[in-house]
Amino acid sequence: MPREHKKRGRREEKKRKREQEEDQPESKRRRSEDVTDAEITVGNGQLIDGADYTPTTGPGEIPFYGLLDEEEQEYFKRADSMLELDQFNDSEERALFLANVYKEANGKELKIANSQSCSRLMERLILMSTSNQLKVLFQKFTGHFLHLAQHRFASHCCETLFTRSAPIVSEEITAPTEAPSSDAVKGATTAEQLFLNASKELEGNLGYLMTDQFASHTLRVLLVVLSGRPLVDAHTTSLLQSRKKEHITLNSREPTAAASTSTRTVPDSFQHAVDHMVKSMVADLDTTSLRALASHPVANPLLQLLLDLEFQRSGKSKAKDTNSLFRRLLPDDPPEEGTDSAAFLNAMLYDPIGSRLCEILVTHSPGKTFKILYQSLFREKLPSLAKNETASYVLIKALERLNKEDLERAMQELCPQIQLLVERARTSVVKCLIERCLVRGVKTEPLADALQEAYGQHPTERMNKMLKLGSSSSESMSEERQKHIESHDPSKAHTSLLAQSMLDVPGTLQSLIIDGILSLDNTGLQQMAKDRSATHVLQKSLASEGDTIRYRRMIMPRLANMTADLATDPVASHVVDTFWKGTDGLPFIREKVAELLMQHEAILRESAPGRAVWRNWQMDTYKTKRFDWMAEAKGRIPGSKTGIELARERFANQKSGSKPKGNMRKKGGGKPLQLSGANALLNAVQELLIPFIRAADEDATAKETGHGLSKSGGGPRTALVEHHKPQKLAQLLDPQLPDTGVGHDGFLQLVEKVLQYSVNTWDQGFMPKLYASTDAPGVASELILSVLNTNLHVYDASPALTIIEKATTKALASLFGLNGPHAGGISVQGGSASNTTSIVIARNTLYPSTKTEGIHSSPHDFVLFTSAHGHYSIEKAAQMLGFGSSAVWTVPTSGATGRMDSSALATLIAQAQTENKTPFYVNATAGTTVLGSYDPLRAIAKICRAHHLWLHIDASWGGPAIFSPPLAQERLDGSHLADSIAINPHKMMGVPVTCSFLLGADLRQFHAANTLPADYLFHAEENEEEEEDADGQQEGGSKHRHQRQQQPPPSEIYDLADLTLQCGRRGDALKLYLSWSYHGTFGYRTQMEQAFATAEYLAALVDGERDLVLVSERPPPCLQVCFFYGKGGVVKEEEKENSRVTREIAAGLVVRGFMVDYAKVDGRGRFLRVVVNRGTRRGTVEGLVRAVVEVGEGVW
Repeated sequence: MPREHKKRGRREEKKRKREQEEDQPESKRRRSEDVTDAEITVGNGQLIDGADYTPTTGPGEIPFYGLLDEEEQEYFKRADSMLELDQFNDSEERALFLANVYKEANGKELKIANSQSCSRLMERLILMSTSNQLKVLFQKFTGHFLHLAQHRFASHCCETLFTRSAPIVSEEITAPTEAPSSDAVKGATTAEQLFLNASKELEGNLGYLMTDQFASHTLRVLLVVLSGRPLVDAHTTSLLQSRKKEHITLNSREPTAAASTSTRTVPDSFQHAVDHMVKSMVADLDTTSLRALASHPVANPLLQLLLDLEFQRSGKSKAKDTNSLFRRLLPDDPPEEGTDSAAFLNAMLYDPIGSRLCEILVTHSPGKTFKILYQSLFREKLPSLAKNETASYVLIKALERLNKEDLERAMQELCPQIQLLVERARTSVVKCLIERCLVRGVKTEPLADALQEAYGQHPTERMNKMLKLGSSSSESMSEERQKHIESHDPSKAHTSLLAQSMLDVPGTLQSLIIDGILSLDNTGLQQMAKDRSATHVLQKSLASEGDTIRYRRMIMPRLANMTADLATDPVASHVVDTFWKGTDGLPFIREKVAELLMQHEAILRESAPGRAVWRNWQMDTYKTKRFDWMAEAKGRIPGSKTGIELARERFANQKSGSKPKGNMRKKGGGKPLQLSGANALLNAVQELLIPFIRAADEDATAKETGHGLSKSGGGPRTALVEHHKPQKLAQLLDPQLPDTGVGHDGFLQLVEKVLQYSVNTWDQGFMPKLYASTDAPGVASELILSVLNTNLHVYDASPALTIIEKATTKALASLFGLNGPHAGGISVQGGSASNTTSIVIARNTLYPSTKTEGIHSSPHDFVLFTSAHGHYSIEKAAQMLGFGSSAVWTVPTSGATGRMDSSALATLIAQAQTENKTPFYVNATAGTTVLGSYDPLRAIAKICRAHHLWLHIDASWGGPAIFSPPLAQERLDGSHLADSIAINPHKMMGVPVTCSFLLGADLRQFHAANTLPADYLFHAEENEEEEEDADGQQEGGSKHRHQRQQQPPPSEIYDLADLTLQCGRRGDALKLYLSWSYHGTFGYRTQMEQAFATAEYLAALVDGERDLVLVSERPPPCLQVCFFYGKGGVVKEEEKENSRVTREIAAGLVVRGFMVDYAKVDGRGRFLRVVVNRGTRRGTVEGLVRAVVEVGEGVW
């Protein structure tokens, strides 16, 4: 059953007391805030402001229908809450609950309708009721409409009942009447008869009810229903809507609007009822009384409706009838200047209430009468009327009826006043002039000149002044505050509408807006897109009909670059929706927008505006069926062929027609090559991979709750992993290598098993390691490499991939400031391999004899330096290269930052030299594995230069921060001073594992250090000179940057294995090349900055949680956030206990769909280490913190 919706902060005793007071009988309650100075006082029959109208006698005392007892009130309020939430499992359950409420309300309907606390329930019941239920309820109200209509709360119930029952009348005319409900009372059973009874019930009191602040609304609704007018349109809504009425809504089931938005079929009896009601209301009212009602705040809207109905039903010929409402208001025929009718209209022009009636009279009056009215009231006073806040709206209605000649004259008279109209914010008149000139074919150049003079000659100045850019909005101002300010400054919306109307007129007026938009800088464009009023102008400019291709070619590339920022803004996201229309005829820009949206998918999916943009741009189709998306983007039917494709097909058919048909066999009778097997297998594997990835997407929606979506499986299973211990998993997988192949189906079963028991790194909860999932270009690049299946040892075997690797590594080195003529890099197997290779190059460059003689024959006792928080691969490389672990000296870090202490480094170097050792290599870390610290590169480089040491930067993890200048300035300053740099794009950048590079300031050193003769592989040119003997060169490398060996320049080395320790080399550079091309440098910058911002957000969440103790800096230097669980913010005193708590929390998170790691850096034990990535959502880290706290409570 739906949960009970309880309101907080209300005291039962005060509420009951207030409800009892509200439920007391009242003869006629008035809302004082609704009464203005012009309102008629009903009690004493006097009319304020000297009017001569005296209201008719009221219907007398309103009967008291009784009070609901406390138990009943509680039941009905609870029922109201449940209906409002509408959380029923299905329609059957809802209907059953509704029937029970009706049963409980039986006999208490009138009490409920008159109750302040329960009348909302009655309205909601009406909205959810069936036709039979509505008719039963209608009958319960019958006989009481006169009194209910005057009640503050019951009147709303009557209005809702009328509007919801209106479609039933049309249904009964076109379809058989439903069988009466068993609950129906005796009497009328058709909706038609029910409405007629209601109208008859109000007879005799209609004149009085016209001025009742509650009943007048009910009368209007009843008249609209009986007349058959649409219940929902702009004009009807303004007449029926009460500004203070609470809007009752339903979560999942709104009233059907089909019958409300169009004219309804009503029986003839309704037309007679309307005529009778209108006559009854005005029968006893003379001209003076009617004119008094024209300025009455309650009666005026009803009078408007009566006039509207009169013209609608009888046409303008009714105006000649002396008994018509129109003629009784304006008895003078014609109403020329000097007549009483003209004087009345002239007074109403400036009355805030009466002017609305004037609009009806001007709109519907016969043509001859209008001409006289225009001549006597408007033509000679156009400037003064246009400048008046109230009269200008009536003038607009008059301008809408002018012929071409009169419109031209009106424009000539108003053009000199436009400057003043702009200053007084009367732009609605100017907007109307523009629209009517477009319709009538009047030249608008005078208007354009006047507007240009009013708003300024300079395009930027004109745009800012017209749209008030920056006048009321600010990035630091909340959206609600902006709405509040704009609601009190309607002129901003009016000028926006003016600009939009100008865009509809080709020529000078349109150019004023277009030139103004083009003149804005990017900041101004963003501000315009995000401004709640100005954004509509920008949208209109992109979607305008006509020849705007030149404008769109100029503006769309600029806007496209802002796609990511605009798409997540509640206002500007609508501009991105309009980009589709704006790129009509510009498919290359349309595709660029889609690419940018694709790059920022994770960010878009985190916000409601972003999700709407993703959906409107059909980005799921773009991801999965790009050809169809591109076909639609280019204006072709998906699946159809282009003209050139059709021509090629015709040519191929003609060509094949002269040759024998059938399978073409190779010479020698070999079997034709078939791709069907490979194609079938790849398609089948894809069918398994897509759900695997989709499961992560679906799971992401639940991560913010702290629980991933559970899955069926043999162990605790989420989309992230089905976890088992190794022995159990070995039994489940049971990997066997058969003598006879398993074939297609068996292969797929194996793939299915592998996927089932593998960690889904696409899942948002995967945050334990320094890598995460790849993306679409990454998957595609891996497939391409597998198809090519080549080796990058020599150029001849892989020419294209060789060129790509050389270009990619040179561009990557350039980002770090390695811009020398011989700078570049090579791909290696991973970060550890990069570090090992760098040590070999450093040793062989600084001490060339070690390349042939080894370190044991050298007189040098070599020493390497690395941070205490550096990667273990340095020590492992020292073991592998013969130095031994003892040759690696660890440099202390500065406090809790984890950064190498450069002064300690200098001290250790001096100590090593004192001990007759040979320091030669310093490893600085850019992004340590635990805390993510960046060593002070510039300070370390200065020390290395002073002692002639090789400086290597292990940027395997933190290096991609180089794509963002703000991040790089703070973290990687001094990277250009390095001799070599390691970077792993497969970590932070999401390129598929593995993708690792060793970059160098001079690749000639790489070649000299690693080249060996292998004539069977590296075929030197015959005229190539022999290299100089390396043994004859001076050792020590005191100026190794300047004393280069005579090596071929890197640009001439194409056999890349000659630069590395490897011979078998995969073309991993292709993966970075394709991904970099796909996302672009700016795309990677955005991703890096987003990831670092997410890490900062997680650190803030941890720091703000009382049971978590932050270990990382705030903000953290990289993407790791480290923290302890400590009840009340205090960790345990024993190191083992802290480690136990941390391990058990990490294990407990797995079943919730989160994987994190743990580590330690001091004597407090192990702490949790969480690694966010470029796709991690804020909701995910919020859910993680929630999960850690909940699990922590159980293991503490």
